[in-house]
Amino acid sequence: MSEPHPNATIGEGTIIEDDVSVGWRYHPECGIAQVGKNGILRKGTIIYGDVRIGDYFQSGHYVVVRAQVRMGDYCTILNHSALEGIVRLGNGVRIMSHVYICSRTWFGDHIFVGPGVTFLNERFPARTEKHVTPKGAFVEDDVMIGGGCTILPGVRIGRGSFIAAGTLVHKDIPPRSFSKGTPCTIEPLPERLDRPNDRQLTIQPIDIWHPRGENPRNVMWPSEWPSKFDDI
Repeated sequence: MSEPHPNATIGEGTIIEDDVSVGWRYHPECGIAQVGKNGILRKGTIIYGDVRIGDYFQSGHYVVVRAQVRMGDYCTILNHSALEGIVRLGNGVRIMSHVYICSRTWFGDHIFVGPGVTFLNERFPARTEKHVTPKGAFVEDDVMIGGGCTILPGVRIGRGSFIAAGTLVHKDIPPRSFSKGTPCTIEPLPERLDRPNDRQLTIQPIDIWHPRGENPRNVMWPSEWPSKFDDI
């Protein structure tokens, strides 16, 4: 019997669910995919060859990671998100569901990206006479990007910035600033938000649905709700 992932090396303790492909041969000469220790690859995940992923990686269902992606440790990419290749993620980058990350996008460490965020890498696609190499965003450490944001090509988001949900980021964002609106306006970062991202969120070995974690059945149901889980 052939190995289920012949073009990949996968670290000890990583859980691989059914219908997962690691080391997808997108080109006859592509290299292997490398996935570190103690991760979990959930059903429908596709990881191309020429990808390097650190320890404690967690994918949601139907995640696509195309070639030439490098990730540090403790990275998470949740359900139906896609990295289009040539993307760098540092340590502790947490990407929620339905996020699109274009090629040539750079992430530092301890970054949170909310659900439904779109990163772009070309301002005038198919409408320029001279070919221009696409260029995505450069996101520095400890940035928080709220759900539903659109990040335009080539912008730099400074360290410690907070991007409010639904923001259109069309220009560089200074470090430790607060951005909101479409297009965005930039304000000083409120004192209550002037802190690094919570490491319990960005350095998370397992999530609440992990098979090795505590059974969340009775722990997570909100105590203030009028009905209990067992009442339904």
